[in-house]
Amino acid sequence: MNKFKPNDLPKKYREQIKNKNKSRPKNEGESKLIIPGELPTQNEMVNKSKTHWNKYRDMKEKYEKIIGCCIEQQEIPFYESIHLDITYYRTNRRHDPDNIVAAKKIILDAFQKIGVIENDGWKQVKGFTESWEVDKENPRTEIKIKKREEY
Repeated sequence: MNKFKPNDLPKKYREQIKNKNKSRPKNEGESKLIIPGELPTQNEMVNKSKTHWNKYRDMKEKYEKIIGCCIEQQEIPFYESIHLDITYYRTNRRHDPDNIVAAKKIILDAFQKIGVIENDGWKQVKGFTESWEVDKENPRTEIKIKKREEY
């Protein structure tokens, strides 16, 4: 597999990474982000890290860039603080729910890198709810991003 390089991204996306939230309008309501395909499970992340620390980092960066491109395409704005409602649609029930939801680490890190939130700490992330479903034809992750001062 070829390694994804930052210069492969559209110019607008590269500039947005540099400027982070400076170029994003603030949002007072709710947005919906759809990430196609299945995000890695906790077991997949752990197995990658056992082979070599670089393998996990490369996998994480790959998925962060995929999420970043989805954020850009779907024009997700900047939020001061958020509550996430995440639904993971998987092709089957092979993985346990606790392994599936580990992907939120990659999601939140991508949100911070692209500038949807300033940081992924307590002040910005007020909470999240998670659920999982089976969709053999269209695996994806759907995230409702809600502005929250307190949750």
